[in-house]
Amino acid sequence: MKIAFLFAGQYRPIPKELLRHSIQNLTKGIDYDIFCYSWDELGESLDHREDIPKIKSDNDSYKQISSIFSEFNLKEIHTESYDDFIINLPKKHRIILNSKIYHRGTIFALPQIYTLSKCYKLLNNDKAKYDLIFRCRFDSIYLHPLKIYPLRKFLNSSTLYNINFGRAYYPNRVYDIFFGGSNKSMSFLDQIWNNIPHLVENNLNNGQDKRDACRLFYVAAITNKVEIKSFKTRICDIYRPFKDNYYEQYLISSHLLSLKFDISVLKSIPYFIKWFFYRRINLIKFTLITVRTIFLIPLSYLKRFKYFLKIYKK
Repeated sequence: MKIAFLFAGQYRPIPKELLRHSIQNLTKGIDYDIFCYSWDELGESLDHREDIPKIKSDNDSYKQISSIFSEFNLKEIHTESYDDFIINLPKKHRIILNSKIYHRGTIFALPQIYTLSKCYKLLNNDKAKYDLIFRCRFDSIYLHPLKIYPLRKFLNSSTLYNINFGRAYYPNRVYDIFFGGSNKSMSFLDQIWNNIPHLVENNLNNGQDKRDACRLFYVAAITNKVEIKSFKTRICDIYRPFKDNYYEQYLISSHLLSLKFDISVLKSIPYFIKWFFYRRINLIKFTLITVRTIFLIPLSYLKRFKYFLKIYKK
C-alpha cells in the first residue's frame, strides 16, 4: 500500500527540527511520497485573520521547502507567483474573491483550494500508484503516525476522513487542515477549482459563510457522492509560535481524543504522551489543562446547539 501526501498552501517557516520531527511522526512505518505546491513567496499563517498578510517577496519558499522535504520522500514540488495567480484569476473567481458579501475571514479559501487542486494534479501521471491520498498543510504539526488508523479499510471506500470532533466540531463540513482517504474519495479535487462558482452558490446551509473553505470542500465531496467521517484522534493542528507550550495547550483544550472510542484512540495515547515529553510540557500545567478540559466537555456539546440554531435561522 502506497500513500501520497499533498502539502499545499502558503509556506511559512517553522523551526526545522520541529517540522522534521512532525513529518517523521506522520510517515513512520508506511510507504509514501510527498507532493508540494506553494507560492514562490513566504508568508505568515493565514488562519484566523481578516486581511491578507503581506507576502515577503524577497524570499524563496521553493528553496526552504526543498531543503526540509528532501530529507523525506519528496516526489515533486512546484511553486508559483501569488501575484500572477491574482492577475490570472478567471472572472467569476475574481468576483467571489473580491466580493464584500462574504465574511472577510474567508478571503483565503480560494488561494487555498487553488494550491491544493494544483498539487492534486501533480499526481496525474502516477495516480494509479497511490492507494490513499491525504491533504496536508505546511503549518500543521503531526503528533502520531498515520498508520494507527485502519488504512486498509479505507482502500475500497468512498469515505473521506477529516478531524471534526471535540471543541473543534462543526456540522456538515470538512475541516481543511487534514483530510483524505482512497483515490475515489479524493477524486472530487480534480475539478474543485473549476467548480468554485457552483460550489459557492450551492444551496447547502451549514451555518458557515458560503465562501468558507470547509464548506466548499464538504459540498464538493458530497456532490461527488463521498461520505464524510471524522477520525477519532487529533493527529495534528495548526502550529503557532507562541510561548509556554501554546500549541499543546490548544490541542488539549480542543480535545485530543473523541469520546467515541475505537482502537486508534488507544494506539494514539502513547504517542501523545511521548510528544508532551519531547516538548517538555510542565506536568502540573498539563494536568490542570486536562482537568479543566474534562469539566468543560458538557459546554462544548451545548455549543453544538448554537450551530444548529444558526443553521435553522438561516
